Amino acid sequence: MNDNPSNPFERKRPVFLTVLCVIAFLHVGLSIVIGLFGTLTSSNPKWFETSGILDLFVWGAQEFGLFFSVILLLLSIIAFFGIIQIWNLLKIGVWTFSIPMLFFVLIPFAALPSGLWIVLIPNLIIIPLLIILFIFNYKRLD
Repeated sequence: MNDNPSNPFERKRPVFLTVLCVIAFLHVGLSIVIGLFGTLTSSNPKWFETSGILDLFVWGAQEFGLFFSVILLLLSIIAFFGIIQIWNLLKIGVWTFSIPMLFFVLIPFAALPSGLWIVLIPNLIIIPLLIILFIFNYKRLD
């Protein structure tokens, strides 16, 4: 056991910021998985057709195509690195997360027909909310 007090220069991550990072990790991690699956299925979507949840991925791959699937995957990976930076209390992480996620929300509007925009509602709620909450916590970062 170490009886020495902790380093006074060591900053602790606020609990609220920790919760935000975990939520963002889950959301962006799921986006990476969906992006990987969309990229794989866009070349041959019939191979992956089954009943259940895989039909949703195949439908997404057919609607977006390979180009948009790769772009959304890259944006998700960049945003994931932004969350890691926020986790390490770096201010640049807010920008590394926010900018790709704004494009992540806007690109499907260009790719999907207007009748299918309803599938974007979860991202239209979660992503801007995360960005706003990270910006409110910007002063707590180094």
